[in-house]
Amino acid sequence: MCLTSPDLEESVFAIPAADLWKLLTWKETGLIKGDIGLLNMVVKKGLFRKRSDLEEDPSFRQIIPYAIISHKESFLLFQRRSGQTEKRLHNKLHLGAGGHVNPCRSDEPDAQFLIDELKRELFEEVRLSNDCSIENIEFIGFINDESIPVSRVHIGLLYNIRVSGKCVYVNETNKMTAAWIEKQDLALFYEGMETWTKIAYDCYVK
Repeated sequence: MCLTSPDLEESVFAIPAADLWKLLTWKETGLIKGDIGLLNMVVKKGLFRKRSDLEEDPSFRQIIPYAIISHKESFLLFQRRSGQTEKRLHNKLHLGAGGHVNPCRSDEPDAQFLIDELKRELFEEVRLSNDCSIENIEFIGFINDESIPVSRVHIGLLYNIRVSGKCVYVNETNKMTAAWIEKQDLALFYEGMETWTKIAYDCYVK
């Protein structure tokens, strides 16, 4: 059970930037390859802080699980709409589902805790039909982007969630829409993609 409440200020999982870059090889913009062992080391340095205190503080990086949803050679491409909270990303196209990690009543956070949080975020954003299921969740690496202010206070954890079919539906269509795009056609949408999706496409999907 998560500890957050509509009546309480949101707390999110973050890591001091100085600790993060002792563990990872810094890259100004791009994908930093990693495995579960490295991810666990990052998680052990994480802590929960009020989100409002971190939104413009680059001395911390908020940890954001960011999952591509794929079925064979097709990928689910989302477009953010004006109902989305983060105004800096309105109308951008993105492949990633996910979001902030909130405190839960659980043991010390680890890589599995992040997957559980990723699934929670995933099912807040989309629903799968009864004949569509998650086949695999693969951790790919870390997304860093210093090019825009919103990214300078976050570190992305890139996953690929492979599903058994295409019956995946957006829950809140005032916040986003989505469509399945074949891998070879994704380049047509490249210029409208947010930076993390461009990184995921350039360094992993393509």
